[in-house]
Amino acid sequence: MRTDPRRARASGFIAGILFVMWQRMALLGDARAWRLGMGLTVLGIGAWWLWRALPPDAERAPRLRQPDSIVWGLSALETDANGQPSRHLHTPQLRHYLDEHRSELDTPRLELYRAEGAPWLAEAQLGVVKDDGKQIRLSGAVQFNRAATAVNRAVHLETERLDLWPETGLAETDQPVRLESDGDSMTANGLKLWYLDDASRTNLHGRVRLRFMPESAPPAASAP
Repeated sequence: MRTDPRRARASGFIAGILFVMWQRMALLGDARAWRLGMGLTVLGIGAWWLWRALPPDAERAPRLRQPDSIVWGLSALETDANGQPSRHLHTPQLRHYLDEHRSELDTPRLELYRAEGAPWLAEAQLGVVKDDGKQIRLSGAVQFNRAATAVNRAVHLETERLDLWPETGLAETDQPVRLESDGDSMTANGLKLWYLDDASRTNLHGRVRLRFMPESAPPAASAP
C-alpha cells in the first residue's frame, strides 16, 4: 500500500510537537510546563485534524492532459528518395504530446501514392501518429479507397480502425471490415492489405462472406 507523502509529513510534524513538549516540560517548573503543555496540545490537535483532512492519493484530481504544441490547417507533403510524392496529409488540427511521443489528428485525410496506378485515399474521424512515423492509426468511420484505372478496379474499404505502416505499405485491422469493388462485396473479421503492390495483395481474417454482382445477360438477338 502506498504511503501518502503529505500524510507522512503531517505525522512527522505531530511527532515533533510531542517530542518538543516532553523536552520543555522536563526543563521548566510545574506552572510554566503546564501552560506550555496546554499550548502544544492545542497545536497537536490542530495538526491531527489537518492530517485527517488530507485526501489520499486516489482522491487527488488527475493531471490535465495538455499538448505541447498545436497546428491548425495542416497540409504536409512527404517525398521519397527520388523526390516523388509518397504521402500527402491534410488535417484541420494536429496536437503533439511530447511526453507520449505522438501526435493526434482531427478528421485526417491521407493520400498514399504509388509508383504506378491510382493513389489510395484514407479518411477517418481521428488519427494518431507516433513520433518515429512508422505507424499511423486511423479510427472512427475509417474509409480507405482507390480509384479505378485501366488495369485495376476501384476499391472501397470501411472499418472502425486501420493501422498503416508506410515503410512496408501495409494496412491492417483486427476489426470487422467491408470491401466493395464494382458491385461485388465481402466482409471479414480483419484484414491485411499491401497497398503499394500493383495488385494490392489482400489477406482476410476470420469469417469471410462474399457477395458477387451477377453479370448482365447479353441482349437477345432480334428476330429476322
